[in-house]
Amino acid sequence: MSDPTDAAVADLAVLYEDHVDAIHAYVARRLGRELASEVTAETFRLALDRVDQFDPDRGSPRMWLFGIATNLIRRHWRTEQRRLRAMARAANSEDREDPAIDPGLERVVEQLDADAELRAVLEAVADLEENDRALLVLLAWEECSHEEIARVLDIPTGTVRSRLHWIRRELRSAMSSAAAERPSQLQEEGTTHG
Repeated sequence: MSDPTDAAVADLAVLYEDHVDAIHAYVARRLGRELASEVTAETFRLALDRVDQFDPDRGSPRMWLFGIATNLIRRHWRTEQRRLRAMARAANSEDREDPAIDPGLERVVEQLDADAELRAVLEAVADLEENDRALLVLLAWEECSHEEIARVLDIPTGTVRSRLHWIRRELRSAMSSAAAERPSQLQEEGTTHG
């Protein structure tokens, strides 16, 4: 007869194979590649330690792992904020092909029906509270449903919807402000170059 611990390890090995790429990509989008491997490894280490706490009635193994990773990311929220601000500065440069700009951010802009520059979005996202950034990333990049996000963040589904409404309003406001500033910036540039 096999040891129950062996079965848990075998199950986690399957879980790892099925979800490591998604968890790594999620963490890399949030914190950068430098920390992604470390936080991904820590996510699966904690999953192994807490495998008996997994409740399939509360969601899929993937969402459980996203929840663990999100909690670990919270420890690094300043890193994420600095990364978003650096990406905003890079987006403002003339070189829009900079590899530091995550292509997923372009999808965030499209999903929010934004017509302002990427920089304004990145700065606005950097200014969001950590839980709101997590919600936005889970929705836009990880394509989680409202119900899945609620499970990951351990909040009611209605709260996900209301927070998303508030986030969209905040980002649209930031983009509108940036769009309003753009004509004066162009006028200033025209006088300095002309």
